[in-house]
Amino acid sequence: MSIVLLRVDDRFVHGQILQGWLPSTRAQELYIANDVLAEDDVQKMIMECAIPYTVKIVIDTIDHIAHLLKDEDRTDVRRMVLVDTPVDALRLIRAGVKFDRLNLGNMAGNGNRKVLTRSVAVGEESLTALREILDSGVDISVQSVPFEKPINFCDLCNSSTFCPSPQDVLI
Repeated sequence: MSIVLLRVDDRFVHGQILQGWLPSTRAQELYIANDVLAEDDVQKMIMECAIPYTVKIVIDTIDHIAHLLKDEDRTDVRRMVLVDTPVDALRLIRAGVKFDRLNLGNMAGNGNRKVLTRSVAVGEESLTALREILDSGVDISVQSVPFEKPINFCDLCNSSTFCPSPQDVLI
């Protein structure tokens, strides 16, 4: 499998994806892994209509997307994967999906979340998932659009206890 971008973005398909990430990654396939969206035919149709016809789009449950990504033997296809939360990204890892980097794009804030950037806020459940993702050896960065410089998630946390040192990461 060739995942060119795995992104946490609670807005799924919008201008940053359509005008920024799809062109910059040259993704040929877009997978949206979300259990709720998989059951919403109207929202799926709207998103499918927004995606350029040159990009194959698959919207399905996290488990089914994980199955598709693991079983796909074509490594010549460039795939972008969108999930709603870090917990969903962790579910993909636990299901056997391999990726090196996780992009945090849009994670809306509310009263119970710590705001890290203008577009990313995290709650305890997300922080726990992010810690486990880091422990699995995945690099995590925050980057809204491709032309912005990515910010290392550990630099935002400013915590050596939160982010593992390279020798602590199990490969």
